Parts: sequence; structure tokens; C-alpha cells
Amino acid sequence: MLLRTRITAMAAAALLLAALGWTGAGALREQLLEQRLSAAVRAAHAALWDQALAQQDRELSGLIDKLMLQPGLEAAVREADTARLQQLMARAGTLAAMPQTIELAALLASGRAPLLLHGQLPRELLDADSLERAVVGDAVDGLRVISAQQALVLATRRIAGTDAVLVLGRDARHALRGMAERTGAVVTLLDLRGRLLASTDAALGQLSAEHAVQRSAQRTELELGERSYLLSSSPVDDLAGHAAGTVLALLDHTPDARAHAFLGRLALGGTLALLLLLLLALNWYLRRSLRPLERSIDALQALAQGDADVRLPAGGDDEIGRIARAVATFRRNAQELAATRALRERVRRRQERLLRTRLQVLAQATHQPLSWQGGGSDEEQLRQLAAVMGELSDRLIDQHQRLTGMVQELREALVTKTRLAGLEQELQIAAQVQLSILPRNPPQDARVQLHCHITPAREVGGDFYDYFFIDEQHLGFVIADVSGKGVPAALFMTITRTLLKATAQFITEPTHCLSQLNDLLAAENEQMMFVTLFYGVLHLDSGQVQYVNAGHNPPYVLRADASVQPLARTGGMAVAVSEGFPYRSASVQLQPGDLLLLYTDGVTEAFDPDGQEFGDARLLHTLQQLSAAGPLQAQPLAAGVLAAVHAFERGAPQADDITCMALRYQGSQGQQPVQ
Repeated sequence: MLLRTRITAMAAAALLLAALGWTGAGALREQLLEQRLSAAVRAAHAALWDQALAQQDRELSGLIDKLMLQPGLEAAVREADTARLQQLMARAGTLAAMPQTIELAALLASGRAPLLLHGQLPRELLDADSLERAVVGDAVDGLRVISAQQALVLATRRIAGTDAVLVLGRDARHALRGMAERTGAVVTLLDLRGRLLASTDAALGQLSAEHAVQRSAQRTELELGERSYLLSSSPVDDLAGHAAGTVLALLDHTPDARAHAFLGRLALGGTLALLLLLLLALNWYLRRSLRPLERSIDALQALAQGDADVRLPAGGDDEIGRIARAVATFRRNAQELAATRALRERVRRRQERLLRTRLQVLAQATHQPLSWQGGGSDEEQLRQLAAVMGELSDRLIDQHQRLTGMVQELREALVTKTRLAGLEQELQIAAQVQLSILPRNPPQDARVQLHCHITPAREVGGDFYDYFFIDEQHLGFVIADVSGKGVPAALFMTITRTLLKATAQFITEPTHCLSQLNDLLAAENEQMMFVTLFYGVLHLDSGQVQYVNAGHNPPYVLRADASVQPLARTGGMAVAVSEGFPYRSASVQLQPGDLLLLYTDGVTEAFDPDGQEFGDARLLHTLQQLSAAGPLQAQPLAAGVLAAVHAFERGAPQADDITCMALRYQGSQGQQPVQ
């Protein structure tokens, strides 16, 4: 597709979108105007209907006023004298108007039968509420649907000195005619079921009733035959304020509709013609403007086929002039390319000579000189070069075989390394298993707060910690360090932890529990392994801790008053060294807010890059600083100690497992432990 065609198509699409947008905006504006017009028309029709009813009421009230001026009216009403009342009505001129405008005249009173003076009395002329209002003197005027075929406009007046009410009724068609005269439309009254009560044109009224929405105000357009109509409807109420029906106004606006349709078609045709004219003009302009570019493209195609004699008309600074200069530059580049090829040929010959020299040097480096004869034709030199390359190829094959042997040895080394990696992965899994058997969640008891941390020096280690409820009032906790490192220490740690926890469930006293554990481990300890540990039992309600220290680092107690002191040793040696060793216990009283810090020698025996040890003094100083900073919880205490150790190491390799346990006594709060 040509460029000008694509541009024209895009412009056409843009204009079409703009036209559609304009049309949509216009349609939306028309819709808004139509809604406002519909609301105004409905309001106007409702006002016209009210005016028509008011006109009928004024006429009926005038007749009643004339009758009220007749003497003897009050006596005739009390005596219910129909003949006398009709005479008075004739004298007042009311009867003379009846054949034309009055359909009903009657006297009504509460508790008495109606007295008909003219017309036919319906079953219920006024409802009880309206009659009661009329008896007390209120004006009760308006529309009243008498039956499925008749609706009246009623006016009432209470007869002075009596409880009787005079009612005059006029057919609703008179009100419809008055509204039709003002609007020029066919006016129809429907009841609540959509049945025709009255209309100024029965045929059109019936057609409009078929398209009307009952009990709702609307305005719509209808096409009936070849005529166009505007149909508007308004709900109306009777004289009691209840819904009585719907008034329809059907207005013939065929000339306006036809004129509107003609203008719409004219506007659409003009718009399409204008768009087509704009597109044709754009296409002509693009064709004229892009003609130099098309000639330039033809010239470039000729150059691509090898025709260097192509010429373009001379030009200035426009497109043609720039393309002509580009063609001249292209010709110069072609000539320079031929000269470059000749130069490359000379360079190739020099490179061949250099290659022969390098091959000779390579042969001499392999201690097997090559036989090379200079001179001769190019073909002879190529044959000699091929022979030299073949001889070097044989030598390279020999070297390749040697390298193959070395590669085989390297592969065997890689297999060995892979096996080592498998063992390393198994050690990592063992480390995960070892950590998984240690408790992770702190004891769920509000009387104590506990946090633990362990960092093995290798994949698996010999340090461990544990805590468990012995009963509802006692919590056992232990921290231990197995001699040695690696897998043997990890296995011995697992056995020790399992035996201690099982023994503590049956032997609650710490010294007896540890003695039993020592005898079990020392009985068959052929590897001569041992474990140092600190085991304590906390009474949760009183805060008293009874403990045994079996050759382990003494824990520190941090009081709520910020004092820090180590726990007294109990003189016990490491577990599993000798059977029958008697262990002694000690106790310490914890107050609410006091903390215990238990740790292994990996904390105090941490080294910095200069070989200096962290030591007990630095640990004590660190605890004093943390305690002086304010009330501590278990987790911040352990984290502070570990942070101090890592800061001291300054990246030095970890020499031993690092394990610590922080226990904070909260005080007796009546919370029972969750087993």
C-alpha cells in the first residue's frame, strides 16, 4: 500500500471518529434536552388539568351560590321536600342549566339516605371521609370516578343551619374539552385499570390508552399510520386525594416531525459530502508532495541492480537534491571498495608468509623441525603448506591423547568432589534434623518468658537446650555442651537430651534426676565422651529455682534493680565421666522481672582476628550494660549478648557452637501452662 494511501486512510479514520464523537455528543445533548422538555410538558399538562378542574369548580360553585340565596331553602332541606327544593333550584336558574352542564344534584347527610334532586344517584357519591369534611364546612371539590364508564367533577356546599350537604356534579368531559382547547391536543381520561372514562376523540383516545403507562408521568412519540403524535400522561387524584387515573394528551406534530427528519438527513448528507471532499483534497496534495520521493526510490532501485549510470534531476536543498548527493557518495564508495579489495589481497599474501614463519617456529618448539622449501609457484607453496599442516596435525593428535588422559584423571577428581558434596548435603540435612528436635515455641505460660538461640560451628554440633513442663507448677530447663564436634557430638547430644527429658518426667528432684542420667550415659561410654550441663527446675508460683551445675559455665542472674551476678556453682563434674558420682543442688529465688542467662563456652571462648578471647569479663560487662539500659525482656537480652559476640569477632571464623537461653520470671498470675 502506498504511503499516501495509508495517510489518507488514517485521516479518514480520524475524521470518522471525530464525526462519530460529534454525533454522539449531539445525541446526548438531544437526549438531555428531550428530558427537560418532557418534564416541562408534563408539568404544563398537570397545570392545565388543574386549571380545567378549577374552572369547572368555579362554575359549579356559582350555581350553588345562587341557590343558597333563595329563601326557604333551609326549611325545605330540613323537611326533605324534593318538590320545594326543585322549585327553588328552578327559581335560582340551576335547573335551567342542568340539561347542558349538570349531570347530578343531590343532598347528602351523615346517617341519612341521600336525597336525589337530579340525575342518577351512584352507589357511593362521596366516601365517608369526604362527606364528614363537607358536613363540617370544608370545601370538597374535584374529580370523582363514579363507575367504569363515568367520571364527574363534584362541588359541595353545607346548607347553613342543617347538617346536609348539597352536591352538584358535572361530567368530566367538560374539563377535558377545556384542556383540549388550551393545548390543541386530544385529551383522554383513564381509570386506574387503564379503561377509557372520557375523551375528546374516542378513537384516538383508545389508541393512546393502548400505549400509555398507567399511574406514571411520561412523554413519548407515537407513529399512528402516516401521522406522528406526541403522547404525554400525568396521574391525577380524586377529591379525596386518592389516585383516580391518568390524563393523556395526544398532540399531532406530523409537520414538525417531517421537518426534523428532513433536516437530519440533510445534515448527514452534508457531513458525508464534506468528509469525502476533504479526503480527496488530502489525497491530491499527498500525491503531488510525494512525487519527488517516488522518483528517488526508482533511482535507488536501479543502483541496487548495479546501474551506476543512473542520474537524477539536479535539485537544491529539497528531497531530490539530497538524494542526488547521496547517489554520488554511493558511487565514490563503490570505487573505494574496489581499491580496498586489492589492498586486502596484498595483505593476505603477507599474512601467508607470516603464517609459514609461525608454523616453522611452532614445529621447532615441538623439537621436531619441519622440512620447508621456499620459492616455487603459489600452488607449490600451498602444497607445502598443506603437508606442514598435516604433520602438525599428527603432532596435535598426539598432544590431544595426552590431554585426554589428563581429562580422565580430572573427571575422577570431579566424581570424588561430587561424593564429598553429597556428604556435605547429608550433613546439612542432619543439621536441620538436629535443630528440628529442639523446641521452637516458648512455653505458653504468663508466669515465665523464655527465648533460646543456637548457632552450630559446623553443620552439626554438640550444644543443645531444652525446656518442658514437669507438672502444672514446675518448669524444667537445661543447657548443655557435649565434648567434641561434628556427628559424634550431635548423636551424643540427642541421646543426652532424650534421656534427660524422659528421666525428669519421673524424677522431679534435680540431683536425683542428674545422677540417674549420669549412670545411664557412663555405663556404656566406650568413646569416653562427656557433657557439661546446667539443669534447673523453676517453681512458677514462687519463682524459686532449684538447679544442678554439672561442670558447666555458671549462669548469670539479672535482677530487676539492674544488678548482675553469677549463680553459685554446685561442684558437680561433667555427666558421663564416672558412674555413681553424687551431685549437689542449689537454689535461687527469682522476683518478678528477674532474668537468668544460660550459655555455653562458645560465647566466652569466641575469638577476634587478633586471637583475643571474648572472656567472662566482657560477658559480665555486656550484661551490666544491657541491665542498666532499663527493664529487659528475654528476647532482647539474648539478642544483645549475641550482637556483642559478633561485634567482637569482626568476621573471624566461629570456633565453637554458640548457644544461649534467656529466662524472665514474670511473677504468679494464675495462668496454667499449656502442655
